Amino acid sequence: MARWHGGWGRGLARTTMALAAPPLAAALAFGVARESAYGSLGTWGFFLGGLLLPLVLLGWHAALASRRGAALVALSALPAGFGAILALASVGHSALEDRGVEISCVVLKVTEHTETDSSMDADGHWTSTTRTSYDHRLDCPAGGPEHLDTSSRLAKEGESLAVLRDPLDKVSPRAAGDVHGWGLRTAAEVTVGAAMLLGLAGGIREAYEKRLRRPQRPTRR
Repeated sequence: MARWHGGWGRGLARTTMALAAPPLAAALAFGVARESAYGSLGTWGFFLGGLLLPLVLLGWHAALASRRGAALVALSALPAGFGAILALASVGHSALEDRGVEISCVVLKVTEHTETDSSMDADGHWTSTTRTSYDHRLDCPAGGPEHLDTSSRLAKEGESLAVLRDPLDKVSPRAAGDVHGWGLRTAAEVTVGAAMLLGLAGGIREAYEKRLRRPQRPTRR
């Protein structure tokens, strides 16, 4: 019984945690975002509980796994974190699909912004990543947004742009063609599923490797 609690029992608990951490983080992000979009939770609660807390918990989970040498379990925190962010974003899109009001705005000006980030890898090589965004200045009816910041140009200056706005002002407005509630939920489910499989594989591998490293009892002659 002592061997079960100290060996296989611990391995089973760690494997269960590796399997459960991704969906728990995504569920936390989704639940907080839904309370913000459909309930009374404020902006600070949304960012702290829906974004920061899941990522901190996953980081802590990955740090513990790295400390004991479970590389795959630690690695599973990356897709798990991405899945939590997708789950968080899907709520706002779904809210716009449910109750969003479509308005027609005129594009006054489109400003292109380019940012370049550089980082150095473990071998000392520098890599650069360039991100381009487009700030659309808009003339909308009363209650509409003054601008939309997107990753692609949605319309030219002088053209009309269909925008979905939340009549409750709990969700940021978006271009009508840029609302993907179902797609984001599906992507979140796939990403979280991949993290679960990676965590499960890592948990099983960790238990197997620890069993191999366990000293063998001398055989009696």
